[in-house]
Amino acid sequence: MPTTIAALAADPSPLTRTITVDGTGLTVRALLPTDEIALVAFLAGLSATSRRFWHGDTPDAEAAADWIEVIGRHDKLRLVAVDGTDLAGVVDLSLSLPEGFEITRYAGHGIHLDPERTARFGPCVADAWQGRGLADALIAPAWDAIRLLGRDVVVLFGGVHTDNARARRFYRRHGFVEVGDIDMWRRL
Repeated sequence: MPTTIAALAADPSPLTRTITVDGTGLTVRALLPTDEIALVAFLAGLSATSRRFWHGDTPDAEAAADWIEVIGRHDKLRLVAVDGTDLAGVVDLSLSLPEGFEITRYAGHGIHLDPERTARFGPCVADAWQGRGLADALIAPAWDAIRLLGRDVVVLFGGVHTDNARARRFYRRHGFVEVGDIDMWRRL
């Protein structure tokens, strides 16, 4: 029986694990209310390129406060990779497929996304951790979380920029199939 986001907020232990990346042990776990300061620092530390591809224009403190406030509510689950007290990476998972976005785009490619089986996926790695294998190491915990929530199809949250060749290679390496200019998906 699948679990819920609220249940994982109450007991995030099924999501918690240790990974080793580039010789450093990191803890992967759900975002916690106590992570707000570290989340602001993570967001503030993203380069202009990383921000353009992932974060957007919301001020860092406002975005972090919003993310902390919705823990266990709505459709979001965020995993973090923690290096001591710093966040090295964040995986944004969403269980909703708003009409007019992924559902509409994928239908245009002849793919019907079942909202009960599909999760949206958006990883981001701190610039200091890019190219060191952290994004690869976050795939298994993300897929485990998605399966735990009863989903077996993954699409990219908002798609992937056409000029982000590095991300496109990463997603293909992890089994995603391109179905349009910005859309990639995979079955777990």
